[in-house]
Amino acid sequence: MATDDTDEMIAQRRALLRTALQRIVLLRETGPKSAAWHRARVKTMWRLQQQLADDAAASQHAEQTHDRS
Repeated sequence: MATDDTDEMIAQRRALLRTALQRIVLLRETGPKSAAWHRARVKTMWRLQQQLADDAAASQHAEQTHDRS
């Protein structure tokens, strides 16, 4: 059961990260046009993508650990 709770928490976090990433991508059209703002936006996109990748790796590790037990 603990694994199910963990999987659900990871799924919820990934959904939130995807939503945040979609929003930051859409801000290209509606946000400020300064170079500094664009750099911060791109840095945020990369950070969100890295967090999604980290969560995917954690989920895969949890599955492998669960399969072994």
